[in-house]
Amino acid sequence: MKKLVLFALLVATVVAAQSCKWLFKSDYAEFSAADLTAFVDARYPEMYRGQIAQSEMVRKKFIDDFKRSFALAQAAEEAGLHKSDEFKKRLEFGVEQLLATKYTERNPDVVISKEEWEAYYASHKDQFDAHINFITANLKQPITDQQKEQQREIWSQTKTRAEKARQAGLDKEPGFVILVKFGKADLLKGLYEQSLGEKHKLTDDEKKKYIAEHPGADPDKQKEKAQGLLERLKKGEKFEKIASDFSDDPGSKANGGDLGWFGRGIMDPVFEAAAFALQKGQTTSELVKSRFGYHIIRVEDRRTVSPKAPASPAPIQAPGQSQEPREEVHARHILIDTVESEQFESRLIKDKVNRELEDVALKYAVAAPTDFIVNGAGSNPNRPGGGGQSGSMREINPGEKK
Repeated sequence: MKKLVLFALLVATVVAAQSCKWLFKSDYAEFSAADLTAFVDARYPEMYRGQIAQSEMVRKKFIDDFKRSFALAQAAEEAGLHKSDEFKKRLEFGVEQLLATKYTERNPDVVISKEEWEAYYASHKDQFDAHINFITANLKQPITDQQKEQQREIWSQTKTRAEKARQAGLDKEPGFVILVKFGKADLLKGLYEQSLGEKHKLTDDEKKKYIAEHPGADPDKQKEKAQGLLERLKKGEKFEKIASDFSDDPGSKANGGDLGWFGRGIMDPVFEAAAFALQKGQTTSELVKSRFGYHIIRVEDRRTVSPKAPASPAPIQAPGQSQEPREEVHARHILIDTVESEQFESRLIKDKVNRELEDVALKYAVAAPTDFIVNGAGSNPNRPGGGGQSGSMREINPGEKK
């Protein structure tokens, strides 16, 4: 009898949990034409609203992209991401940024004095410390004192303006409420995509299997290959022949690795520094690693070039145009590509994530309008109009400079 009672209680608990799930309706299960109209009114200036109102294609994409954001926001809720500290903290400061921006739009002439924001900081120092710890938690290197001071001023000014916005009731306005709702959906979408990236990290066996099937993805073998070619050059083999046979640069391979003449500011900075350190006829004695791969560089010649005189008098010099003579080198190189070895893992993860996102977007239904009205210059109030800028919405970012 006791076992039957326990079993009945267990069944009742499961049924109750399922009932709660069925009764719960997400905030991201639907959005209306009125929501989109309010969002566009609050988000975009009149000039852009007029352009949006005239483009049905933009409006359709705007709706489709928000349907996807809302679907992924529902998935994020089911995964519990809306309860995470990261979501709460990013949302909190994102709302502060939005309030500060709206206050500035309404009060463009108001200047927050240093005394005012310093006073706010002095009474909320613990909040700033928590904020700076949060936005720097995943940085590879600690921020400098100068960067921290810049963040302190940005944070204090933002919070001061946000407080003034609340005092003016801007946080209660329908347009602002809609901006926050859509911003939350976009933030949840981003966190869900991030969680899938963690979920789909490649195992060691998957990496080994891919490298076995794609030898160019093995970073050690690519370096060994480049080193082997350098040793062959040191033994006297012709640079042009090795470049033609083995270089991974399709643009110069057929010409024996010839890159022609170039000055500073054209090539990858690491490559440039190595090339300009060589004299005529010299070849790098060690491999040069750029973001493209391993290079062996030979300088064919060097020269100093005087700037060309303009065809007609130019009273104003073009920005960045120097009248000083500049150095140029004529170089060849052999490239052994490492892009595949450095990017295949992230690419495979991205492919996995995108496939799952497509399935998830279909799983969660979002009721949405087929079109909506935009109140903007050039729009006709008697017909549907409106839309969004390329259909995308900026994610609220706690570290973004305002």
